[in-house]
Amino acid sequence: GFHNNMYLGDHVSINPGARFIGQGKIEIGRYFHSGQKLTIITSNHNYDNATAIPYDKKRIHKDVIIKDFVWVGDSVLITPGVTIGEGAIIAAGAVVTKNIPDYAIAGGCPAKVIKYRNIDQFIALKRQGSFF
Repeated sequence: GFHNNMYLGDHVSINPGARFIGQGKIEIGRYFHSGQKLTIITSNHNYDNATAIPYDKKRIHKDVIIKDFVWVGDSVLITPGVTIGEGAIIAAGAVVTKNIPDYAIAGGCPAKVIKYRNIDQFIALKRQGSFF
């Protein structure tokens, strides 16, 4: 379910099975669309200079920022501290461990940029207000 440190823009569509884990902030921009089983994690266990093995009681919280007009496929996992740029598309099953630039189409484990949208077309549609 949702937690109290989550901020949603207008026209956000999150499909069933989504999980939001951790205490970091989650910001999701306007016209976001997700497939089923999205997972966003915003907290990690502390293992660096820990007082116990494999980790101690300390948690490290990092925000996840998803900008406007992002589409993520089914079963995407987004890890703490990641920003996904405007208009990005994340392929089904991707594990996003690093920032994804604006207009990028990324996939894999870990997610890597495969190619970019037609940026001129994207900007023209945005100016026209052609949103789904």
